[in-house]
Amino acid sequence: MRRKSLRKETVNPYSALASIYDFVMAHVDYQMWANYIKALFRLAHRPVLQVADLSCGTGNLLTHLKSFNRQVLGFDISLPMLQIAKQKFPEIKYCCSDFTALSIKTQTLDIALSLYDSVNYIISDQEVLNFFSEAFRVLKPGGLFIFDIVTPYLCESAFKKYHENAQIDENTRYERFSFFKVKEQMQINQFRIWHNGKYFFEEHQQKIRPVKDWVQLISQSDFKIVEIFSNFSMKPVMETSERAHFVLRRPV
Repeated sequence: MRRKSLRKETVNPYSALASIYDFVMAHVDYQMWANYIKALFRLAHRPVLQVADLSCGTGNLLTHLKSFNRQVLGFDISLPMLQIAKQKFPEIKYCCSDFTALSIKTQTLDIALSLYDSVNYIISDQEVLNFFSEAFRVLKPGGLFIFDIVTPYLCESAFKKYHENAQIDENTRYERFSFFKVKEQMQINQFRIWHNGKYFFEEHQQKIRPVKDWVQLISQSDFKIVEIFSNFSMKPVMETSERAHFVLRRPV
């Protein structure tokens, strides 16, 4: 008998994906990420107590940062992702919030983070500037804003035409298709997820700006650049850098 095909339901990014996100990201060494970010904290040249991840996802990085005796907060625009985070790490405080309109008082944080190229999801330059303004607002004078990007070099070399799929369990499987539009500087990631008898489709769009474009945008903000590092090192970015970490300071 021919199996009846399921009707595709198109949902917002990180809706259906939330339930399998940790499986899809199982290759990520969050302890290494946390150790690297902690090393960047030294650039604050002051005690670091209050730390917020403005795009925390399912909380994997936050729990490692909390182990360094930091007071941590988690923000994310995706409620399904935060629900998973709260199930795993209920001791951490979370808030569902767009990172251009954070539910937190002015000059509260020592460090604000936005990692795993979350800022690449900001498509328009004006939205980037709005994000910088909001991150600036919630930081104490002298506080640091740390974010990272993936570069056009990585997208062209690794994700210009990419496909993966996996059977997670008897009720869940997924496929991912990725392609990079060079002219538009757009990375498209499409997820097809079959879960508990339903078929979901998510399309994620990211604007992949070169480092020089980020520097130009930062120059329009009130932040000052402390450093820009390449590939989890303390070395400057190069044309072949796959990831760049920006460390910005709110002036005293």
